[in-house]
Amino acid sequence: MGIVLNSAAYRLKSPGHFEKELLDVELKPGYVAVEPNLASVCHADLRYYTGNRRKEALKDKLPMALFHEGIGRVVESNSSEIVIGQRVVIIPNIPRYALDQKPKSECCSSCSSGGADNYCAEGVFLGSGYDGVAQSRLVLPVENVRIIPEQIPDNIAVLTELCSVSLHAIKQLAESDIHNRKIAVFGDGPVGFLTASMLHYHLLVPKEQLIVFGAIESKLEKFDFATPYLIHDFNFSKELGITDVFECTGGPFSESAINQAIKLISRNGKLILLGVTEEKVPVNTRDILEKGIKISGSSRSSYAEFKMLMDILQNKHLQKNLLKLVPKNPYYIRNVADLSVAMNHVVEDKGWKKAYLSFDWN
Repeated sequence: MGIVLNSAAYRLKSPGHFEKELLDVELKPGYVAVEPNLASVCHADLRYYTGNRRKEALKDKLPMALFHEGIGRVVESNSSEIVIGQRVVIIPNIPRYALDQKPKSECCSSCSSGGADNYCAEGVFLGSGYDGVAQSRLVLPVENVRIIPEQIPDNIAVLTELCSVSLHAIKQLAESDIHNRKIAVFGDGPVGFLTASMLHYHLLVPKEQLIVFGAIESKLEKFDFATPYLIHDFNFSKELGITDVFECTGGPFSESAINQAIKLISRNGKLILLGVTEEKVPVNTRDILEKGIKISGSSRSSYAEFKMLMDILQNKHLQKNLLKLVPKNPYYIRNVADLSVAMNHVVEDKGWKKAYLSFDWN
C-alpha cells in the first residue's frame, strides 16, 4: 500500500508568479521520497518563467513546480533498493512503465519494442507539465534516482542531468575509429561545453581533432581542451575532414548553425542536433542530399547515461574542467519570495556559468 506524504511545492502559477502549495503525494511500493537540496536552472525553466513558450504550452503545463536538474537526500523509501539518508541524483525522465511499476513490455510501442527510456510515448518529465524539483518531498520511482558516490561533490553532481544529455548524443558515434576523425561542436554555452567535455574526457578525442565554434571570445576561452574558433571569422567552405558535427546552439541561432554545419561536414557525415528552438528552422536540403548527410535529433537522456556518469564524473580532470560552469555561490531559497528574486536575477544575468538554487525546507 502507498503512504501519503505532504510536499511543500513552489509552483509557477503563471509567468513570473510562484505560489507555495501543499501537495498530497503518494509513496507507492517501489517509490522513494527525495528532499531536494540543490538544483540547477535550465533555459527551459527560464522559458516558462518568462512566458517565452507558446501560449498553448503554458496553458497546458502550468501550474507546476519547475526544475529538472537536481540532487537531494532520500527521506522516505518504499523500496528495498534505496535506504533513507542516501545522497542521490534525480533522473527527471519517467517512462510510463516506471510510473506505473509495470513491465516494459506493457508500456508504449517504443518501450515494448526495446526503445530507449527517453522516447517513451506516454512518459512524463519533471518541470515540463509534471511537478519538478521545487518541492520538499519529490516522490519518484526507485529507477529515477542514482546513488552519488562520495568522490563526486554536490556542485558537480548537480550537473549530471545536463551531462547525461550530452553523453546520450555522443553515444551515437562509433568509438572504434574515434581518434581518426575530426569532430565539431557548434555552441559556446553550457550544452556545447559539456558536449565537448564528454567528447574529450570520456571518448578521449584529442584537442587537435575537436573543433568548437562560438560567437563570444570570452566563452570560447573556456574550451582550452579543444580547438575553438569564432564563428564569424571562419571559412566553412575551406575546412576539410569534419566527419561528425554536434549542433548545440538552439534558439534563434539554430538556423545559421545548422546550415553552416551542413556546409562544413564531409560527405556521408553525421549531424546531431541538441539545440532547442520554438520556431521551425529552414535547412539546406540540397546539400544534405548531395553529401548524403545523416541527421538525427538527441533530446533528454535515459537511465543508462546516469548510471555511466556516476563513474565518469569521478574523473578528477573532468571535475576540474566542469568547475568552470559552477557558480561561486548558489541562491539560497527559503520561500517563494527568495525563488522569485533568484529567477529574476538569473533572467537578467548574461554570464556564462550555471545558476544553482540551494533549498532550505525547514
